[in-house]
Amino acid sequence: MTRGALTLVVLTCACGGSGGQGTGGETAVERLAPGCIEMGLPPATLACTGLYTDVMAKRLAPGVEPFSPAVPLWADGADKERWIRLPPGTTVDASNPSEWSFPEGTKLWKQFSRDGRRIETRLWQKVRDGFWVDATYAWNDDQSAADRSNGGDIPLGQGTYHIPTQDECEKCHRGRTEHILGFDEVELGLPGATGLTLARLVAKGRLSPAPASTSLKIGDDGTGAAAPALAWLHTNCGVTCHNANSNSMAYAAGMVLTLNPVELDGRPVSRLAPLRTTVGITVNTPDWNGRTRIIPGNPTISLLYQLIANRGMGNQMPPFASSEVDVEHVAQVEAWIRKMPLASVVVDAGSAAVPVAVGPPDADGGAPDR
Repeated sequence: MTRGALTLVVLTCACGGSGGQGTGGETAVERLAPGCIEMGLPPATLACTGLYTDVMAKRLAPGVEPFSPAVPLWADGADKERWIRLPPGTTVDASNPSEWSFPEGTKLWKQFSRDGRRIETRLWQKVRDGFWVDATYAWNDDQSAADRSNGGDIPLGQGTYHIPTQDECEKCHRGRTEHILGFDEVELGLPGATGLTLARLVAKGRLSPAPASTSLKIGDDGTGAAAPALAWLHTNCGVTCHNANSNSMAYAAGMVLTLNPVELDGRPVSRLAPLRTTVGITVNTPDWNGRTRIIPGNPTISLLYQLIANRGMGNQMPPFASSEVDVEHVAQVEAWIRKMPLASVVVDAGSAAVPVAVGPPDADGGAPDR
């Protein structure tokens, strides 16, 4: 995936006009905020991105649709709003259910707020096949405008708020071929998704081919607690890093925490990748060599739980972009692990015998790979 320098593409944003047709039915000259004339992409101001027709009134532009995934990515408690604009007459290529491909001209925005105050709005725009541009816009004090930011700490209340740099954004977004997080078949098809959901996308004819089902369901593993834990791990660990995309930061770890949408029909989940690559699986890395990712019945000594339940450089997951624990959802993961049946294998862990999972068997009945 290529991300472009600001001067590679020229976009003219003007108030009024009816220029020739652009990609996917967009006009070359868009009707945006008054006085919005920009050369370069992405624009220097949020007003010129096409999100609003009236920035002060926060009036969305035609074709911009809100959405919210079933389980939002944790952002240290910030409130978030999300929008997407698909060019008229285009469809999302859903032939790979786990990696959608978007039409040229697609734009997505995500807005972060604290205590009712807008702080930053992020843009991703697909310029052409294999080429996206992105930018972050920081809102001014009176909320009347947002200008492009290079990232960094800004004052907020009695502390600071960190706006990520492009390099920091890339660490997460590189885990997707199309760089887009939060808009996929799993996150829009599970209960709790709102706005432009999987069902609405299909009803509007915006997915090709349409999936077999628009209402996904995570089955159970016998604990009665798997669904919320697996959904949270998919969004917060899998989509960005722990997946089968070779560009993702954690690809080499071999721990796959993404859910395959074609398997989310309510079937038992014991064979899903997030269980096969965690339960009873030991780690062979310098930092955590010999540690077990998930030990059934014992979350406190399970490496996965310890990393999501703590914060500290080199001792947390995700390793960046978060300084606070998602207490509510981490508790769901803890409850899930605690309800897993204890394994029969016991090892000496210092002064106490600790049950250690042997993990679910492979498809051929053998022991899991380590």
